[in-house]
Amino acid sequence: MTGSPAPGARSVVVAGGAGAVGTMLADRWRADGNTVHVLDARCGDDIRCPGPEASARLYEADVVALAVPEEVALTAVEALRSRLRPTALVVETLSVKSQFAAAVADLGGADPDRGGPIVGINPMFAPSLGLPGRPVAVVVHRDGPGADGLLEDLARWGARIEVTTADRHDRVCAAVQALTHATILAFGCALADLGVDADEAAALATPPFTTMSALLARVTGGSPAVYRDVQASNRCAPAAREALARAVSRVSAAADGDTDDFTALLVDAGVPLGGHADEYAKLCARMFEGLSP
Repeated sequence: MTGSPAPGARSVVVAGGAGAVGTMLADRWRADGNTVHVLDARCGDDIRCPGPEASARLYEADVVALAVPEEVALTAVEALRSRLRPTALVVETLSVKSQFAAAVADLGGADPDRGGPIVGINPMFAPSLGLPGRPVAVVVHRDGPGADGLLEDLARWGARIEVTTADRHDRVCAAVQALTHATILAFGCALADLGVDADEAAALATPPFTTMSALLARVTGGSPAVYRDVQASNRCAPAAREALARAVSRVSAAADGDTDDFTALLVDAGVPLGGHADEYAKLCARMFEGLSP
């Protein structure tokens, strides 16, 4: 995907720039010829109470990215407005958007006269996978020229941009992130309860079991703080986990029933695929072919 040419050089500050998402953004902006300054609390640069040098960087900035935890971003967004130029763009990278959107509303909402543009992005992938072709959710908390510039940046970097609202973002992410991760972790906990030997399971593994085990290895090998945040911060996540528990109970009930009961279960389970069922089935076939020795 190719977007517009890189704009003129800008001054960019990335708070939390030593993390995975912050590093990805800093590297992209730097490659476009921008001047990028990284602030990281581990190095004594707290975006919530910046020192003189950091404050000077912030006042000069055209873009300030908050690649920080939610509690830091919520405090910083209010503190920053007196330290930024009126046209400066603020970008948050939180995995949950509703609470930040409420904080922006308290600052004057979408009214551009109450401050510069504020945009939320959520890369729906691990930064190590690379950005080109990957989906990035975008929530425009407060519009303005800087917001358009960010969309142009993402398009130029090859991202697949999906613009949404804070509420829709959180509802969908409860399904595509919280529910998915909960399912994978529940699979691992169930395996532990069953006490099946890992070597024996690997020797007889079906392609679906191998795929689930690969997902389990990826999640359990990741950052506990990141995965907990997906479950704990999204107000829609509890409903997703409750739906998972009900679904497991329904599978048990269908297994105790007859063939018609199980047929109905399969039909209902396939409904959420909508018009994507065929493409998902083909993708699964390709994945399983790749698992062949």
